[in-house]
Amino acid sequence: MPTQTESAPSLDPIERLVHARLWVARLGESDLYGWWGSDGMLGEDGAFVGPRVLPLTHGTGRARIALAVARHACDQRHPANSTQHLFRLDAATEDQVDAYLVEHLSAFDYWNGILAQLSAVEIGADIAETLLGAGILDESDLSYAHGRPLGPGGRSVPIEPGASFSETVRRLAAGFVRSAPGELAVPYIQAEMGG
Repeated sequence: MPTQTESAPSLDPIERLVHARLWVARLGESDLYGWWGSDGMLGEDGAFVGPRVLPLTHGTGRARIALAVARHACDQRHPANSTQHLFRLDAATEDQVDAYLVEHLSAFDYWNGILAQLSAVEIGADIAETLLGAGILDESDLSYAHGRPLGPGGRSVPIEPGASFSETVRRLAAGFVRSAPGELAVPYIQAEMGG
Protein backbone atom coordinates (compact mmCIF):
# COMPACT_ATOMS: atom_id res chain seq x y z
CA MET A 1 0.00 0.00 0.00
CA PRO A 2 1.52 3.38 -0.94
CA THR A 3 2.24 5.81 1.88
CA GLN A 4 1.04 9.40 1.87
CA THR A 5 4.50 10.48 0.75
CA GLU A 6 4.46 8.07 -2.19
CA SER A 7 1.07 9.30 -3.36
CA ALA A 8 1.93 13.00 -2.89
CA PRO A 9 3.61 13.52 -6.31
CA SER A 10 0.13 13.73 -7.88
CA LEU A 11 -0.11 17.20 -6.32
CA ASP A 12 1.20 20.10 -8.37
CA PRO A 13 4.05 22.12 -6.81
CA ILE A 14 1.85 25.02 -5.64
CA GLU A 15 -0.68 22.65 -4.08
CA ARG A 16 2.20 20.88 -2.31
CA LEU A 17 3.42 24.26 -1.03
CA VAL A 18 -0.04 25.21 0.23
CA HIS A 19 -0.37 21.85 1.98
CA ALA A 20 3.07 22.23 3.58
CA ARG A 21 2.19 25.72 4.76
CA LEU A 22 -1.14 24.57 6.20
CA TRP A 23 0.39 21.67 8.14
CA VAL A 24 3.25 23.75 9.54
CA ALA A 25 0.85 26.62 10.30
CA ARG A 26 -1.37 24.23 12.27
CA LEU A 27 1.56 22.85 14.24
CA GLY A 28 2.73 26.38 15.09
CA GLU A 29 -0.60 27.61 16.44
CA SER A 30 -0.61 28.59 20.11
CA ASP A 31 -2.78 25.63 21.13
CA LEU A 32 -0.06 23.27 19.82
CA TYR A 33 3.59 24.43 19.61
CA GLY A 34 3.02 28.14 20.24
CA TRP A 35 5.28 29.54 17.56
CA TRP A 36 2.73 32.17 16.57
CA GLY A 37 -0.40 33.79 17.89
CA SER A 38 -3.21 32.07 16.01
CA ASP A 39 -5.04 29.83 18.46
CA GLY A 40 -6.78 26.91 16.80
CA MET A 41 -7.68 28.78 13.60
CA LEU A 42 -6.99 25.55 11.70
CA GLY A 43 -8.20 23.41 14.61
CA GLU A 44 -11.46 22.77 16.40
CA ASP A 45 -11.98 26.42 17.44
CA GLY A 46 -11.70 27.56 13.84
CA ALA A 47 -14.02 24.75 12.77
CA PHE A 48 -16.63 26.04 15.20
CA VAL A 49 -16.32 29.77 14.50
CA GLY A 50 -15.35 29.81 10.80
CA PRO A 51 -18.62 28.59 9.26
CA ARG A 52 -20.62 30.93 11.48
CA VAL A 53 -18.65 34.01 10.43
CA LEU A 54 -17.85 33.12 6.80
CA PRO A 55 -20.38 30.44 5.83
CA LEU A 56 -19.37 30.21 2.17
CA THR A 57 -15.64 30.85 2.32
CA HIS A 58 -14.55 29.86 5.83
CA GLY A 59 -11.95 27.34 4.62
CA THR A 60 -10.01 29.85 2.58
CA GLY A 61 -10.56 32.54 5.21
CA ARG A 62 -9.21 30.39 8.03
CA ALA A 63 -6.24 29.33 5.89
CA ARG A 64 -5.38 32.91 4.89
CA ILE A 65 -5.51 34.09 8.51
CA ALA A 66 -3.33 31.25 9.79
CA LEU A 67 -0.83 31.64 6.94
CA ALA A 68 -0.61 35.42 7.46
CA VAL A 69 0.01 34.98 11.20
CA ALA A 70 2.69 32.35 10.51
CA ARG A 71 4.37 34.59 7.94
CA HIS A 72 4.39 37.52 10.34
CA ALA A 73 5.91 35.41 13.14
CA CYS A 74 8.62 34.07 10.81
CA ASP A 75 9.34 37.57 9.50
CA GLN A 76 9.61 38.88 13.08
CA ARG A 77 11.86 36.04 14.22
CA HIS A 78 14.13 36.14 11.15
CA PRO A 79 13.55 39.51 9.46
CA ALA A 80 16.33 39.49 6.84
CA ASN A 81 14.80 40.68 3.57
CA SER A 82 17.51 38.83 1.63
CA THR A 83 16.07 35.49 2.72
CA GLN A 84 12.94 33.49 2.01
CA HIS A 85 11.09 31.05 4.23
CA LEU A 86 8.18 28.65 3.87
CA PHE A 87 5.64 31.43 4.34
CA ARG A 88 7.43 34.09 2.25
CA LEU A 89 8.87 33.08 -1.11
CA ASP A 90 9.46 35.02 -4.32
CA ALA A 91 6.68 37.23 -5.71
CA ALA A 92 5.84 34.93 -8.64
CA THR A 93 5.33 31.97 -6.30
CA GLU A 94 3.26 34.06 -3.90
CA ASP A 95 1.06 35.15 -6.83
CA GLN A 96 0.52 31.48 -7.72
CA VAL A 97 -0.39 30.65 -4.12
CA ASP A 98 -2.86 33.52 -4.07
CA ALA A 99 -4.42 32.34 -7.34
CA TYR A 100 -4.67 28.80 -5.93
CA LEU A 101 -6.49 30.05 -2.83
CA VAL A 102 -8.83 32.20 -4.92
CA GLU A 103 -9.57 29.19 -7.15
CA HIS A 104 -10.50 27.18 -4.03
CA LEU A 105 -12.41 30.02 -2.36
CA SER A 106 -15.64 28.06 -1.94
CA ALA A 107 -14.42 24.52 -2.64
CA PHE A 108 -16.25 22.93 0.29
CA ASP A 109 -15.08 19.35 -0.31
CA TYR A 110 -11.45 20.42 -0.60
CA TRP A 111 -11.51 22.50 2.60
CA ASN A 112 -13.59 20.02 4.57
CA GLY A 113 -11.04 17.30 3.82
CA ILE A 114 -7.85 19.16 4.67
CA LEU A 115 -9.32 21.09 7.61
CA ALA A 116 -10.66 17.89 9.19
CA GLN A 117 -7.15 16.42 9.02
CA LEU A 118 -5.61 19.58 10.50
CA SER A 119 -8.21 19.71 13.29
CA ALA A 120 -7.27 16.17 14.28
CA VAL A 121 -3.70 17.18 15.22
CA GLU A 122 -3.47 16.77 18.98
CA ILE A 123 -1.48 18.60 21.63
CA GLY A 124 1.93 16.98 21.93
CA ALA A 125 1.84 15.63 18.38
CA ASP A 126 5.35 14.87 17.13
CA ILE A 127 6.27 17.42 14.45
CA ALA A 128 8.24 14.97 12.31
CA GLU A 129 5.66 12.18 12.52
CA THR A 130 2.82 14.60 11.74
CA LEU A 131 4.55 16.01 8.65
CA LEU A 132 5.62 12.53 7.50
CA GLY A 133 2.11 11.16 7.95
CA ALA A 134 0.65 14.05 5.97
CA GLY A 135 3.05 13.39 3.08
CA ILE A 136 4.66 16.81 3.43
CA LEU A 137 8.20 15.43 3.64
CA ASP A 138 10.14 12.19 3.76
CA GLU A 139 12.88 10.67 5.91
CA SER A 140 15.66 12.17 3.78
CA ASP A 141 14.23 15.65 4.37
CA LEU A 142 14.22 15.01 8.12
CA SER A 143 17.81 13.77 8.06
CA TYR A 144 18.81 16.85 6.12
CA ALA A 145 17.05 19.19 8.58
CA HIS A 146 18.55 17.49 11.64
CA GLY A 147 22.01 17.91 10.13
CA ARG A 148 21.68 21.67 9.68
CA PRO A 149 23.18 24.01 12.29
CA LEU A 150 20.96 26.44 14.13
CA GLY A 151 21.56 30.14 13.48
CA PRO A 152 22.47 32.69 16.17
CA GLY A 153 20.37 32.30 19.30
CA GLY A 154 18.59 29.28 17.80
CA ARG A 155 16.31 31.66 15.90
CA SER A 156 16.89 30.25 12.43
CA VAL A 157 17.94 27.22 10.40
CA PRO A 158 19.88 27.90 7.18
CA ILE A 159 18.62 25.61 4.41
CA GLU A 160 20.24 25.03 1.03
CA PRO A 161 17.80 24.98 -1.91
CA GLY A 162 17.03 21.49 -3.16
CA ALA A 163 17.41 20.21 -6.70
CA SER A 164 13.76 21.08 -7.37
CA PHE A 165 11.12 23.48 -6.08
CA SER A 166 9.32 20.61 -4.32
CA GLU A 167 12.51 19.43 -2.62
CA THR A 168 13.18 22.96 -1.37
CA VAL A 169 9.64 23.22 0.01
CA ARG A 170 10.06 19.85 1.76
CA ARG A 171 13.38 20.98 3.26
CA LEU A 172 11.88 24.26 4.48
CA ALA A 173 8.99 22.38 6.09
CA ALA A 174 11.35 19.80 7.62
CA GLY A 175 13.45 22.57 9.14
CA PHE A 176 10.63 23.30 11.60
CA VAL A 177 11.51 20.07 13.44
CA ARG A 178 14.43 22.09 14.86
CA SER A 179 11.92 24.31 16.70
CA ALA A 180 10.71 23.54 20.22
CA PRO A 181 7.46 24.47 21.97
CA GLY A 182 7.41 28.26 22.18
CA GLU A 183 10.86 28.45 20.53
CA LEU A 184 10.57 29.07 16.80
CA ALA A 185 13.62 28.43 14.63
CA VAL A 186 12.80 29.73 11.14
CA PRO A 187 14.17 27.60 8.27
CA TYR A 188 15.28 29.94 5.48
CA ILE A 189 17.08 30.03 2.15
CA GLN A 190 19.20 32.76 0.57
CA ALA A 191 18.49 31.99 -3.11
CA GLU A 192 15.34 32.90 -4.99
CA MET A 193 12.83 30.17 -5.72
CA GLY A 194 10.47 29.85 -8.61
CA GLY A 195 7.44 27.57 -9.03
